[in-house]
Amino acid sequence: MRLLYNILLVLASIFSLVSCQEDMDLQGSNGTGYLLLTVSGSNETTTRTANLPGYTGRQIAVEVINDKDVVVEKTDDWENWKDESIELPVGKYMIKAYSYGFDGKQSAMAAPYYYGTKTVNIEKDKELRETVTCKLANVKMSVKITDEMREAFKSFTIYVTSKEAGKCDPIYFNIDLSTTAIKDTAYFPVTDLVVKYAATNLDNQKNEATKELTGVKGNDHYILNFTLGKAENGSGNVKVDVDESLNTYTYTFTVSQTPTNGATTTAGAWDKVAYLKAENVTAGSGVSLEGIKFQYREASIIQTKASEEENKNPWIDVETTVKDGVYTAFITGLNPATAYEYRLVNGESVEIQAPQSFTTEEASEEETTREILQNASFEEWCTVKAGLIGTVDTDYPNASSSDSYWDTSNKGANSLTAQNPTSKVTSPVVSGTYAAKLESKEVAGVFAAASLYTGAFGSVDFSSFGATLTFGQPFSSRPIALHGYYQYTPKNVNKIGDNLPANATVSNGSPDQCSIYIALAKKSYEINNKDEKTFIDFENDDNIIAYGSLESENVTLGENKVNGYTEFTIPVQYKEDQFSVVPSYIIVVCSASKYGDYMTGGVGSILYVDDFSLVYDGTPTIWE
Repeated sequence: MRLLYNILLVLASIFSLVSCQEDMDLQGSNGTGYLLLTVSGSNETTTRTANLPGYTGRQIAVEVINDKDVVVEKTDDWENWKDESIELPVGKYMIKAYSYGFDGKQSAMAAPYYYGTKTVNIEKDKELRETVTCKLANVKMSVKITDEMREAFKSFTIYVTSKEAGKCDPIYFNIDLSTTAIKDTAYFPVTDLVVKYAATNLDNQKNEATKELTGVKGNDHYILNFTLGKAENGSGNVKVDVDESLNTYTYTFTVSQTPTNGATTTAGAWDKVAYLKAENVTAGSGVSLEGIKFQYREASIIQTKASEEENKNPWIDVETTVKDGVYTAFITGLNPATAYEYRLVNGESVEIQAPQSFTTEEASEEETTREILQNASFEEWCTVKAGLIGTVDTDYPNASSSDSYWDTSNKGANSLTAQNPTSKVTSPVVSGTYAAKLESKEVAGVFAAASLYTGAFGSVDFSSFGATLTFGQPFSSRPIALHGYYQYTPKNVNKIGDNLPANATVSNGSPDQCSIYIALAKKSYEINNKDEKTFIDFENDDNIIAYGSLESENVTLGENKVNGYTEFTIPVQYKEDQFSVVPSYIIVVCSASKYGDYMTGGVGSILYVDDFSLVYDGTPTIWE
């Protein structure tokens, strides 16, 4: 038996050796060749090395990758291979060369990122002499200041950042006006950029302007050339010269030494609407501030040829409102994903502020798919079980118990018996079969304000007779108003809570007040009616983007009654600094007693609501 085992072992070893030899013969059957590599590149030079660990600015790494995407040869510095032939099996390879120690994905001073590739074929017993050319793969930006600028200003700063937040870190060019040359050169990843500059003259007057650089590509070199302009020309005028063969764009900014005309302007844009605002409007001697207005036009495509640099689009006047020296305007009917320029002029078309720019958002969904309020006509209702032991029939303003778009205070009020402060009614209604009836009640000696809201009821704390709930449903559209119908019959306030705020507009014995409001927010809210810290501060909470309520002076009430209902339109008022923010949640709240959260109101106050809808067409409203 042992002899048989040894024979088999020997045969296996022989077979293994033969197989290995066959594999080696097969692998080397095509032979080998040689590659003599040279790496060339841009004549870019840097005055100093970027402060990036492991990066020198000139060291080029090389990888040799076979047709199976495997790196077969690699060096961190191609100079190590200079004048040296690399032996490679016959076949096709990709040579990849790139800056060592930096990938070009961040902004930095003196940090060019080079990259180049080439596909080669290695032939048997032949030496291939090949050159891989590297080009600048990120974006270069340099600055030039004329001697006249140095004499006219005491300080000058340039701030460059990405147009889309977070794409790269901003870079400041701190210009030393006492020197004749600017050595700093910045490099950015490939992303659209925004240039902002501020020039302070010898009298400490400041000029500021902003310019967007769009269509940015790798191997682009932007030269920002700042030159002194005449005072009557204003500041911020920009001329563009393009050398397409070198991908070099020279932006010449004309800066006025004396900012006799000026303003601080901001712009916020949706897909088809923009909001403009101007403050601190000034004008020099002989320049009138009468008839000031905004103008706008579509920005021309400036990165083409020098002969096409001038924007031929005419300026379009915008109806402008002034209040307390602040000028505002809305532009409607814009094209999505489009760059526009805007400026401020007086009635004689004298430029008060140099052109600024904004870009509209990508197109939103079509009108037929705009987000709506689910069950906004309150036609869908069902009955759920609630109460301490889950046996009390409770009205629920949704098609089924699995829905949770609208909710009420019913689950809390029905803890012991069926009270249903909020319920469906067949009369009175505006249209359809049902409407919602909200009647404030007293439950076990505690005031229970009837409510209806987008969100979900939480739980009841019987020790304090408090309740928790969530306000808000997911939502990402921008309506301009809430439209609907309401009918209200108040009772005199006969329940006053201990924590009623000092600025409350009701008191014991005064008529109760109802409440209907809408808010757009960045988050949902967990409310505890026994903890005022959880109440929403609509005006001061930065998570609230827009708000509107029935008691606002801007609300429009219809003159014609519909089955006793009054038609209303509540404008959604957007905060200026949040105008461009897309909401994440919508909050709509109705209550038969405005101060029900404070256990205050009139028992028996009744609010009917029906046929709610969101309005999208028209001009938005800014929160004042």
